[in-house]
Amino acid sequence: MIPSLILLLITAAGIFYGVQAFLIQKKWRQAAENGTFADVKKEPFPGALCLCALIQSCTGDNNFSARILENVFGRRKDEWQSMAKSVSFARSLNRDLLVENLVSILKKQNESESAALLPGIFRALTAAEFMWNEKQGDKPSEYLKTLLRYSLIKDEKADAYRVLGLEPGASAEKIRRAHRKLAAKYHPDTGSGENLEMFMKIQTAYELLK
Repeated sequence: MIPSLILLLITAAGIFYGVQAFLIQKKWRQAAENGTFADVKKEPFPGALCLCALIQSCTGDNNFSARILENVFGRRKDEWQSMAKSVSFARSLNRDLLVENLVSILKKQNESESAALLPGIFRALTAAEFMWNEKQGDKPSEYLKTLLRYSLIKDEKADAYRVLGLEPGASAEKIRRAHRKLAAKYHPDTGSGENLEMFMKIQTAYELLK
């Protein structure tokens, strides 16, 4: 009798949490679809769902989007996977609207908290934009920089040269050659999570210097 009751309670709890997860994911999808993020709950940080939708709109691959976000922000993959999968079911994702929403969310945060998130946000976007086609218009990261008046600091450029194995002031052609060689070597399709991390550093460095 008691084992049956325990089994029943476990089953009921599983159904309850399953329904809760379904409802949360449905709200995530609707928020991404409509560009309304004011009432979003259960996200790793304010603006996380909006950023996830923006990255998903660039990659079109929820698994890759989740890997990028996990690599940058250090959350468990299943959390990002659930979020990326939810927004992948949105009927459409308006990139410009998503960027504008992300800016609005960031500006509502404490200035130090917002500033701490920005490097990770740009790093994630840079990786997502790897296969960007200019026919798609301006990159979301460029629009985001414009709206935030985000500027590069000297130390970031120095780090970028080091990542590409170049001396500061290297020519545009040397930067392009170094990027092509390293991107091919560390492309995520060729290896492990360590490759993805290095690939993202390479992409970020190239975007800063090109």
